[in-house]
Amino acid sequence: MNKYKRAGCIALALLGMATMVAEAGSLYRYRNKEGNLVVDYTVPPEYVAGGYEVISKTGRVEQVVPPQRNPDTSEAGGPTENSEDASKQLEEDEMLLRSYSEVSEIEAAGERRVSQLEREVEITQSNLLTNRDVQQDARVKAANYQLSGKLVPKSLLKHMDDLALQERDAVQVLELRKQESEAVSQRYEHYRLRFMVLKGVESLEKSPTSLPTTVPATVPSDDG
Repeated sequence: MNKYKRAGCIALALLGMATMVAEAGSLYRYRNKEGNLVVDYTVPPEYVAGGYEVISKTGRVEQVVPPQRNPDTSEAGGPTENSEDASKQLEEDEMLLRSYSEVSEIEAAGERRVSQLEREVEITQSNLLTNRDVQQDARVKAANYQLSGKLVPKSLLKHMDDLALQERDAVQVLELRKQESEAVSQRYEHYRLRFMVLKGVESLEKSPTSLPTTVPATVPSDDG
């Protein structure tokens, strides 16, 4: 009798554990052979090597399992770029899903960063114009000394050299900020498009434009 009671207790315990696992179980997100994202309670064995994500039922990414590398291919010097690219893509996807909840948030973040860089460009341009005005004044002073037959003071010459260096640095910073602004704009556009893919949001740019409905003209009747 004790044997049956023990067996019954074990069965109930296992049933309880199974229920807890089912309730607290995480979801898995992976790509199938067609390249589409799939969310399920399990990852089929044939897709495990390709990497997957563990996400909660609320959509939060809990863990990223990168694609497995083929040791034979790596040791033989074969290409591993695809695995590395896939791993980087998974990291980027995790960052996007963790940082943003809507496409508009990515657009706003990109606009803020670009606006900040544009302000830095404007400040640098203003400083550059001021620097050139000061250089012009210094050249006029140096010319006046020479016209009067006097030597140009060393302090003025040094000041002119410093201004020239400041101009060179400002030009370099200006070019870097412009390049950075363009790079940031492209990066956030990439983030936006990738986030739309991850969330399954269809781009409005790709949506077919509905053609306007044309009302047929009224044809006059011959009987009138």
